[in-house]
This record gives sequence, C-alpha cells and structure tokens, in this order.
Amino acid sequence: MMDKQSLRTNSKQHDHSRQRDSIDAKHWQNRLYEFRTGFGELKQLFLSSALLALICMSSAAPATAQEQVPSECDEVCQATRESQDPTAAVNGVFLSNSIGFGPSSDDTLYNFQVQPIATIAQQEWGNVLLRGVIPVLGVPVPDGTPMGRETEWGISDTILHAFIIPSDQNGPLTFAFGPQISLDTHTDDATQGAGWGGGIATAVFGASGPMTYGALVNHLWGEDDYSTSTIQPIVFYNLNTPGIGDWFFGYNNSITYDWSADDNAWEVPVGLSAGKTFILKSKKALSYRIGAYSLVETATGGNDWELTFSASLLY
Repeated sequence: MMDKQSLRTNSKQHDHSRQRDSIDAKHWQNRLYEFRTGFGELKQLFLSSALLALICMSSAAPATAQEQVPSECDEVCQATRESQDPTAAVNGVFLSNSIGFGPSSDDTLYNFQVQPIATIAQQEWGNVLLRGVIPVLGVPVPDGTPMGRETEWGISDTILHAFIIPSDQNGPLTFAFGPQISLDTHTDDATQGAGWGGGIATAVFGASGPMTYGALVNHLWGEDDYSTSTIQPIVFYNLNTPGIGDWFFGYNNSITYDWSADDNAWEVPVGLSAGKTFILKSKKALSYRIGAYSLVETATGGNDWELTFSASLLY
C-alpha cells in the first residue's frame, strides 16, 4: 500500500509557467492573499487529520507492536495488514493505478505507478524502508484542431522515499519519517512533475480489532515553483465472510494542495475501495483492490471522478 504521490496536476504546470511571465504587483498581492487563505485551509485539514488520529488512539487499547495483531489473525490476515501498512518492513512491488474521467470524454487522465519496495533491517535502532514511485502517465493535450484532444503518453518524474522506522515503538501506533527526492525522468513536457526536487514525508499506522488506520503526509518542492502537499488517509475494515473469505473495504486516496496554483488548488477525492488478499503457493502474498472516487474539489477543467485499482506482491 502506498503513499501515492499526487501527479494529477502535471498537465496544468505548463499553463502556470506561461502565466508567470506577465505577473505584476497586483498579482503578487493576490497571490499573498491566496497563500494565507490556502494555509489556513491546509492547517484545518492537518488539524482534522490529527484529531482523527487521536480519536483512533483513544479507542485503541494500549498494546505493543506485536500485540496489535490478535492471536486469531492468520497468515492471510497478517498479509492483508502488511499490504495496508505504509510502515511495514516488507519487500515487494506495488502497482498503484488510477483513471480520471470527465468533464468530457477527451479529458481522460491515466496515472499508472510502479512502486518497488525494499527494507534494510537494522537490529539496534530500527528499519529503513526504501520506496520508489515510477509514474507512467497518459495526459490529454490539444491535438491541433479547435476542440480536439489526444492522449500524450510518457514517464513522469520518479520519486524516491527513505522512511526511517524506529524499533522502540511500543504504543498503538507506528511512526515513520524521512526524506523524499524527485528525479528529472519525464519524457515529455506534458508528463512533467516536480522535475528535480525534494521534500519530507511521514507515515503513521495502527490497528484495533478488524480496523486498520493511518496516514501518509508529505510535501514536495521542485522546479518551476512546484510545491504540493499531500495527505493520504488510510482507513480499512477487514472482514471474514462465509463463501468469500477474508476481504476488506475502506478509504485510501490522496488529498492534495497545489501551492503554485492560481485558483482551485485543492484536489479532494471522496469514495471507497474494496479488495482481497491471497497467499500464493510460493508463500508470497498477493493483494488487490478496486475503488471509485468522486473528485469533489479539483483544478479548473479537472476530472469529475476516478477509478482506482492496485495490486501488491509482498515477499
């Protein structure tokens, strides 16, 4: 499961760079006002997320990291939790994909991500979790006709995370933190993300009974005034249904704020995902999920809703 680094605003970055050539004093005053307003909104969102985490903590009985997994949690149950946990010390590959639809059929946006994960175990102070995000995008661009659009395919900029997970965490929540860097790997201007850049990322995860919860919070700076904050809430309810077996449903998507946007800086998806985990004969764990989300806040001309589907192979 992954800290999905939001790259949906790539297609509008180039419009912003052209607009900045004509910036005057009045524009900067407006930008300062928008910055203050956006900061207040972002602060409210961060405080709301923190409050949600505190509520979850208060409802969970104090436990050690080992005690968080109940005795009745079998191999499939534990593999499911690891696929949902951004702080889990695992090795594997995540495939995180989304397709955005609307407002017209020509505005479909494809975002396919390959996310390899490797854990460097350190016995004394904890683990280091390395994660890469390699995005392959299909971005709608003008095709040269008055109203026509076509899809431009290419690789976007690669993000590398290094999460430090301290070992002496005995509470109901596990925390991780570390740097992230952006590598200039985009193959086309239409698929450009942050370019060369960097930032910080944090993660938290916990479990209480059949529920797992947590969040990924990060900020990334890059070229051409790229500056985006991301909050990725994680809430799943795990069930065992006769005839179906172990499965789960919940929320897992990225809420983003684009600090370089002139207007409509928020992107807020609202919806649900559901999925299932299998233990293969090779003892590797394969987990998949599918979801649908309405984009209740998005950039001008952005998609109306999106279909998400992902898979992970852990070993």
